[in-house]
Amino acid sequence: MKKTVIYYFSGTGNTWWVATRLAEALQPHHHQVSIHSIETLMLEDVSAELSDIDHVVLGFPVYGSTAPRPMLDFIHTFPATNGRQTITIFATQALASGDTALMISRMLAQKGYLVQQARHFRMMNNLHLPRFRFYPPKNDYRSERLLARTLPRVVDLAQEIAAGKKHITGNNPLGHLLGGLQRRHIDALIAKASAEFRVDQKRCILCGKCLRICPTGNIHRCQEQLHFAKDCVLCLRCYSHCPTAAILLGEGSADVHKYPRYKGPGPGFNVDVLIK
Repeated sequence: MKKTVIYYFSGTGNTWWVATRLAEALQPHHHQVSIHSIETLMLEDVSAELSDIDHVVLGFPVYGSTAPRPMLDFIHTFPATNGRQTITIFATQALASGDTALMISRMLAQKGYLVQQARHFRMMNNLHLPRFRFYPPKNDYRSERLLARTLPRVVDLAQEIAAGKKHITGNNPLGHLLGGLQRRHIDALIAKASAEFRVDQKRCILCGKCLRICPTGNIHRCQEQLHFAKDCVLCLRCYSHCPTAAILLGEGSADVHKYPRYKGPGPGFNVDVLIK
């Protein structure tokens, strides 16, 4: 029985879904799998666990052809190894991911890890804002249909991990070009977009959910109002899961029909799984 650990960061649930399905798909291949949101871990917990692990998996959503800052910070503190530890990288994307998984895999290779797989998975878009007008997220059968198409590819990844088969995506001229262009601007775009957060006081019921689920602790309550600091990573968790759609991001986002919020992968998704 091989021991595998999956560490992931998920803004609104897509990467959590892939990580969970991957864990399930590995079990028939005699892998004992533990799975963790990196938001729940301390560095000493990771170091202790890695000492008794056969294979590591890192998963995250694509943010401008790179990983979101919480995952980049996690990788920065990730323990180095002796060149024998195998690792898999996967990234979830809405449209195009460039060479994201490849670029992150090279960061782990510099720490001594043997990268066996670097894969991308298409998931439902969660980014449709007045400033970034992609296609609106779907919270109906279309989301479930996309999950059904993605699941066989997750099963394929589990088979590759079990067989030790190498599979690296994104290593092509177009992937490098797209990745380089997006990474050049992503930090400025996140800073500019996150500065537009505000709260519709008429809608807000001060339930405290946004404070509880924010991965960076960027939201603060002062008396009877909410305030946003400058540590936002634009995961859109608060925006997507506010029960009254009181959190706005740009003029026009109050219109929930024109700018619907993504409610996560599949019916009944509970955002609390990302912080437990």
